[in-house]
Amino acid sequence: MQSGSDLPSKYRVFWTPTILVLDPLGIEYYRFNGFLPPDEFLPQLYFGLGFMALGMQNCKTASVLLKSVVDRYPRSNIAPEAQYWYGVSEYKTSHNVDALLNAWRKIKKDYSHSIWATKVSFVKD
Repeated sequence: MQSGSDLPSKYRVFWTPTILVLDPLGIEYYRFNGFLPPDEFLPQLYFGLGFMALGMQNCKTASVLLKSVVDRYPRSNIAPEAQYWYGVSEYKTSHNVDALLNAWRKIKKDYSHSIWATKVSFVKD
């Protein structure tokens, strides 16, 4: 953090490292804290970019980025959440509920011990 800068208070950064995903206007869409090795850092970063795209209603870009997290880093800690939001982005793009439910079923199958499997536990197999 830069000494004398107001950025830490503006973005509520009280410890380092804090990684922020901001749009060009400086609006925060995602953050993560603490050291991560490359095999966890990169999926978190790609997830953040996908989550920002989704928040900006750029659902096709979000789908590509979020799917890439699951495909390239399937064992990463963020993969189950990426799969969840991938389903949301697919639904928002196509309005096809089956795309959403199939994405969420994959969480139940591939990430059954994650909190994200609990969040979609109501979905029938």
